[in-house]
Amino acid sequence: MASIFVRVRFDVRDQRQEEFEKLVFALRQQANDEPGTRSYRWFSATDGSYLVIEEYADSAAAMAHMERAGDLLGRLTECAMAGAVELHGPIGPELREWVGSNPPPAMFTDFVGQDPEDRG
Repeated sequence: MASIFVRVRFDVRDQRQEEFEKLVFALRQQANDEPGTRSYRWFSATDGSYLVIEEYADSAAAMAHMERAGDLLGRLTECAMAGAVELHGPIGPELREWVGSNPPPAMFTDFVGQDPEDRG
């Protein structure tokens, strides 16, 4: 089964950077213990912008992370505004529903088109 990739950009609200970073460390530690989480990496820019790129074994693993991290994610969004939210891969109905109840994401499902090499 193909992986699910999640990419989210955050812009930290005034004077909340230290709190935001503590939450990021807690989320990263939690993700290290999740069997379906393949990669969970945070990046930062000098202007208070952060980016997380996550990879999960499947939609169920992504949902398990979101449910387990619910409290931390809620507190994170109090410290920063989520900008671009993107999901890539075979997004299952439960994950689609969960994401739909949060900031509007861009969802990129697997492209199932005809390979140009096969067009003879």
